[in-house]
Amino acid sequence: MPKTALLAVLSLALAGSAAGALETAARAAAQARVPLLESPRSGPRPAPSWRNTSWLNADGPITLESLRGRVVLLNFWVFTCYNCTNTVPSLVDFDSKYRDQGLTVIGIHTPEFPPYAGEHDKANVVRALEKYHIAYPVAQDNDDRTWNLYGIRYWPSFVLIDRKGRIRYEGAGEFHVGDADYRLWEGRIRELLAER
Repeated sequence: MPKTALLAVLSLALAGSAAGALETAARAAAQARVPLLESPRSGPRPAPSWRNTSWLNADGPITLESLRGRVVLLNFWVFTCYNCTNTVPSLVDFDSKYRDQGLTVIGIHTPEFPPYAGEHDKANVVRALEKYHIAYPVAQDNDDRTWNLYGIRYWPSFVLIDRKGRIRYEGAGEFHVGDADYRLWEGRIRELLAER
C-alpha cells in the first residue's frame, strides 16, 4: 500500500475513534446528571417552579403559577433522541384530546450533546416541532436548569402535575399511542382532570 494511502486510512481511523470518544464522553456526562428518583417518594409534593425564558408555540414564558387550576404534563425530551420522537405522537394525541378539558402538555427540550451538535439551536428545535406536528408549548432548557430542578436523568421523562401544582406521577421511557404505557398515562391524566 502506498505511503499516502496508508496515511489516509490511519487518519480516517483516528478521526473516527476521536469522534466516538467525544460522543461517549458527552453521553457519560449527560447520564451523570441527577437521578430521576434518588429515593422512593410517597404522596404528592409541590412541583418546583421552572424559569425558562426561551419558549416556542407560546406568546411568552409560561410559569407553573400561571397554570394553577390545570393539569400539567411535562415531557423532558430532545429532538435527536429516537425514543423521544417515537413518544411524541402520544403527547400530540393527549394534547388534542385533553387540552380543552384542562390539560397542558409542555415539552422541556433539554439537549444531550454540546452546543456544536445543533440541539441548542432554536431554529433546529422549530424544525423538529414542525416535523412532528407539535403544537403544545416547548421550553428550551439549554442550561439544564429545569432538568436538574426536577432531578431528571433519562430521555424521555415525564412529570404529571395536578391542578394544585403538586407532582403526582413521574416516569421515563418510550410509549406509543394505544399501548399499555400510553393507557397508563392516559388513565393518570383522566384521574387528575376529574379532581376538582
